[in-house]
Amino acid sequence: MHRRNHQGAQALTPLNTANVTCWIGLILVICSGCKNSLEEVSDFETLDNGPAQTIEGADMQYSEEGVPTHRLKAAYMERDAEEEATWNVRGGFDLQVLGEDEEEGAVLHADEGRFDEAARHLEARGAVRLVGPSGDTLLTELLYWSADSDRVHTPARVEVRTAEGTLRGTGLESDARFERYRILRPTGTFQIDTTKTTP
Repeated sequence: MHRRNHQGAQALTPLNTANVTCWIGLILVICSGCKNSLEEVSDFETLDNGPAQTIEGADMQYSEEGVPTHRLKAAYMERDAEEEATWNVRGGFDLQVLGEDEEEGAVLHADEGRFDEAARHLEARGAVRLVGPSGDTLLTELLYWSADSDRVHTPARVEVRTAEGTLRGTGLESDARFERYRILRPTGTFQIDTTKTTP
């Protein structure tokens, strides 16, 4: 009797070890499967962090009450999913501010910028150049343009080239067509050719 019970206990031990081995194997398989799933989820999260929309060679025209007001041409534009109305513009762009009868009132060029479609507000950065209808040209590194106020302004250093000479200073305010402008803190001297002045 005693011997039989002892043998029975010994017979149960290998069975328990086999069960434990099976459970460990099963847990490892499940954990391995969970790891793969987490990696896949991470990949999807990375994709979600990318731009919601990209456009190469963009040519977009905007209007107000059916009348075209400005046109944006850009090498590359991308829009974030979180800020649907905001475009990041790279690779150089031109913003044409249209005058009456859809004629060009002024042309703004820059290396890159940020355009808010809803507010119709543009921040232009890098080699910014604004040319008005008369040919007067503004050169700066940063310029803000707003369609609602029909104004442009900058706190940065500026250079304005005209037929009469060159103006320099810091800060500028102007209408969007660059016909009436004011340098906030002018520097240097400005010479005017009086022979071109009418009596």
